[in-house]
Amino acid sequence: NGVWERIEQDFTSRLPLRNLIWKGGLTQSARFIEQLDIKVTVGEADNTSSHDTLALASEHAGSGRLLNIYLLESDSDADTYKAVIKPRAKTWIGRVSQRKGEDWMIVYVASAEEIQRMSNNKFLSMRTSVFDRLKSDFQGKKDAGEHVVLLQTGSVESWNSVFLTMRERVVQALEERVSQLADDMRRMDANRMLPGWNYCKFFVLKEGIVRLYRLMGLQDEALAQYDELEAVFFQLLGAQRLSWFSTFGGLAEGDDYSDILDTNKRAYVRQLVETTISLFDFRMYLFGCQAQLLVALGHYAELAERAQRFIATFGRSMREPGTGLSTAFVAAWTYSTCMNIAEILEGSPASGGVRADGGSAMRALAAAKAGFLAGARQQLDVLGALWQRLPNGNGDSDLPSVANPVLAAALATDERFDQIYVRTCEQAAQYYVESGRRRFARAMHGDVARLLASRGQWAGAARLLRTLVPGKTEPLSSLDVAALERLAECERQLGNARDSLECVVRLIAQPGADSSYATMLSDLCGVLGEEVGDKRQRMAGDLFKAVGAAVVPRNDTLCVEVRIRSQVAAAVHVDRVAAVLTSGGGHRLEVEFVVRDVTIASGESSVMLTADAVSCAGRFSVAAVCVAIGGAEFVAAADTQLYVHLAEHPANPVVRLRPALVADMGCPALRVTVDTRATSVTAGMTIRLFDASSGSPLRVTRCGHAGFSVADGAIVIKDVIDAGCSSEADVELAVDPQVSPTAVTVCALFKTATAERRVFVATTSVDTAPALAVSAHAVALDESRVAVILRTQCTADNLRLESLCAAVPDAEWSLEEGTVMRRGGVVTVVREIANVPELRLQGEARFVLPTEDSNRTLRFNVVCSAASPVVAVRMTTGSRFCRVLEPTPLSVRIVGSTAARVRVTVREDPEHWLIAGAINCEVDVGDADVCLEYSLVALGPGFLPLPVVCCEYVSGDQIGTLVDADFPTLCAVPSHGAMAVYSVPVVVRA
Repeated sequence: NGVWERIEQDFTSRLPLRNLIWKGGLTQSARFIEQLDIKVTVGEADNTSSHDTLALASEHAGSGRLLNIYLLESDSDADTYKAVIKPRAKTWIGRVSQRKGEDWMIVYVASAEEIQRMSNNKFLSMRTSVFDRLKSDFQGKKDAGEHVVLLQTGSVESWNSVFLTMRERVVQALEERVSQLADDMRRMDANRMLPGWNYCKFFVLKEGIVRLYRLMGLQDEALAQYDELEAVFFQLLGAQRLSWFSTFGGLAEGDDYSDILDTNKRAYVRQLVETTISLFDFRMYLFGCQAQLLVALGHYAELAERAQRFIATFGRSMREPGTGLSTAFVAAWTYSTCMNIAEILEGSPASGGVRADGGSAMRALAAAKAGFLAGARQQLDVLGALWQRLPNGNGDSDLPSVANPVLAAALATDERFDQIYVRTCEQAAQYYVESGRRRFARAMHGDVARLLASRGQWAGAARLLRTLVPGKTEPLSSLDVAALERLAECERQLGNARDSLECVVRLIAQPGADSSYATMLSDLCGVLGEEVGDKRQRMAGDLFKAVGAAVVPRNDTLCVEVRIRSQVAAAVHVDRVAAVLTSGGGHRLEVEFVVRDVTIASGESSVMLTADAVSCAGRFSVAAVCVAIGGAEFVAAADTQLYVHLAEHPANPVVRLRPALVADMGCPALRVTVDTRATSVTAGMTIRLFDASSGSPLRVTRCGHAGFSVADGAIVIKDVIDAGCSSEADVELAVDPQVSPTAVTVCALFKTATAERRVFVATTSVDTAPALAVSAHAVALDESRVAVILRTQCTADNLRLESLCAAVPDAEWSLEEGTVMRRGGVVTVVREIANVPELRLQGEARFVLPTEDSNRTLRFNVVCSAASPVVAVRMTTGSRFCRVLEPTPLSVRIVGSTAARVRVTVREDPEHWLIAGAINCEVDVGDADVCLEYSLVALGPGFLPLPVVCCEYVSGDQIGTLVDADFPTLCAVPSHGAMAVYSVPVVVRA
């Protein structure tokens, strides 16, 4: 006695057993057991009091004893051993050997003196110690392993040897027990189809192997056994063979709330043995055991997957008829189970899976937790409706009690319910964000917004929904559509009609939009109209598109048909449709066509728009089509540019332009004709003219009609012009005759009898300059005579000059009638008169253009003097450039050989030049300052060929050219009296 007290501390310090090799099991493969958690009890195997025996048992409940140890210490002689020790040991071995699955061993604790004696006896080949006798009597067969070991308490090697034998004996016990259970299980499984077979007893038998596996730390082997049991259960469930379960269950208090990992909540094993367990308790127990093993293995992802499947399938089973479970109970159980699984997953290492396989495991686990929280939130919707914690809840008078304290508190008051609801949604959203599933996170926030909106907290709901709705250019998902619908309602409740309308517009633009949006659109546009009045708000969006435009001829107005494609799923009544047409060119003109109070059908339809305010013919582009509904205005943009060709308004007045019939030379003029047609002008008309090419205004300086006046460069008609009447007048323009426009745009503003402001715009190709140009020049021939040149040039084609007359002092010229002139043609009259200080020529030219019947008159009044500029040519040797100089007589200086004379001759050119003075001379070579002086008068502007100047040498009877001249053959003469001076090199050759 007292052996255990002496060795207890050293013995227990070496527990648990480590590094065991287990060779048994159903898979028949060797497994390494890192550690075996066992507990030590002191006493006989039959629980009689004894301090000399130990029992090693598993700490796992129900596993039983594995190894019995008999502690022995004795200095007895051989007789005492035979009489006392041996019989006791034999009796003890007989008792423990009768129990299956248990092994035994004898530990002989020897003192140091006894160890020394044993060593000496061993040296003398004497085996007379107690330990030797024990081994001889109880060791057994050699292949059965050691059962008797020697322990020297002060030796580490001795302790290791004892524990090595203990590990072998424990493993042997486990292998024997598993083998026995496997044989029993195979026999029972083979009898599954026989009457009297019981699944609950089969479960208990197989669970015995599970406990052994769990004792050895083989959690995966244990989980495989539970999976096999689950598979058998579902096979029996499909065959409707579940008579072993007393009831479905779930009716006991607290069944709606339990910890999945707590399998000791009830006496599940006893109920299984007695076959009194309910189906509800069995399913909870089986899944709880599987969950325990998955947590022990660290397979949190697999636990999440199995839990999702379990909650879904078992939830459907509980909802089936005949179970006796209410909707409230199923919802409460589902909520509690989802929250329980989420808490278990939250307790995983780093909450990211036990395996550090990167961020994917963490994201997957976060997604799983979010899924369970979302499932719990769905049950809050059901429970909130039943307990009338949500608006429009149906309620139930027979509601069960809720065991979950958090859920019970939430169902007690609206305030607490909202807190739990919002917290659950926010936690789920956070996990969804961590898992990268932002779309689901937005759905959770949308549920919060839905709750706030149901409570009438419109501002909070709108603030949250604005963060959920994607940008205007992003496509919308079904979740986004739901969020937009709620946001539209929140904005409407807050009085933000425009913001609410923008949401509805985006909803309508989605494919497959509901027709109810059309009613929302009309209502919100009406509300917006009450807020803004006549100042309509321009709305973004593509509710309407302009797909075509065409002019429709009518006798009373301008009409344009515009085809509009509407995305609204129903017909919409609109207050106004306006199309703005824009012209190109230098003057940008906008014409607005309008129709009011029309209905635009869904899809493509046509509307007729009219315009009376503007009359302008030409090609117009459709700049914009605006659809006004209440206080909102929508732009119907076109995918491609639309063009129409407008004619003049058939009833509005028109203004025509043509060249003036009577004009003064140097003053560009036009004839303006106003025709009122079917519309009377009662409040006057203002007509402005513009250069069509540059857009610059053309100022009118004088009107030749009593009813026409000039104000600020415009033509003003103050008199009333009745319908069907016309009036015309010649007007002079303040423009440079040299750059007079060839196309003029007229813009006429007027009011009708109904005080409507209207405008007429047209562009006419018309030449403001006269078709003839008359000029006069005087050249002093000498002190007493002057050459007067009257030149008439044509600027049109095939002009017929009827008459030309001019009066000068003591002379009057006239031409014959019927002279036909071509464009650029010139008629020149040269007369010599007495020299006077100043000449004034007055006259007129009458002509007819081939496109007109009436005569035109050009009046001219020209003043010139004998000092007017003339054209002179200056020739200087050695020069090769041209420049304009003051009038200078021609000077020829000849430098060269003295062997001959030089002759200089100017050839006449009566078509282009008037030559006065000497035109040739001969000069002796070597003479100095010999000049040939004459005058050249240009007969018209333009590029004129110069008279040819020839230089020749005369030697005897030989005449040859001496000059190699490289001078221009054309002279640019800008006007009469201009002067061009050229330098012509002269080279005299021998």
